[in-house]
Amino acid sequence: MKKLSILTIFFLIIFSANLFADTVVSRKAIARKIENREPVGVSTTFSSDIGKVYCFTEITTDKFPTKVIHIWIYKDNIMAEVPLAVNSNKWRTYSSKKILPKWKGDWKVEIYSEDGKMIDSISFKIE
Repeated sequence: MKKLSILTIFFLIIFSANLFADTVVSRKAIARKIENREPVGVSTTFSSDIGKVYCFTEITTDKFPTKVIHIWIYKDNIMAEVPLAVNSNKWRTYSSKKILPKWKGDWKVEIYSEDGKMIDSISFKIE
């Protein structure tokens, strides 16, 4: 009976760890480019002739492999949805979005975990 109880507790602990697995954004930035997996030219405002911007995220998770999704939003319209793999407990990743000169105004990137929960967001402006 004692062996059964210890085994049951062991499986409950393992099941609980997976049930409450957490995926969070530990760093985020909007940048002009990415070099060596790091953001370069970080800002919250960019010129309308930028051409392309990058959303960098560093993900910390106790459940991997998993994925996150970057959803690029301009004036309340979804402009792109980019799924990104997360293959270790601390993972740097990024997506990019081409920006047309006429797309001036407020932008936002929402970051979602694999289970559909929004875990963070970051805003920027095109002038």
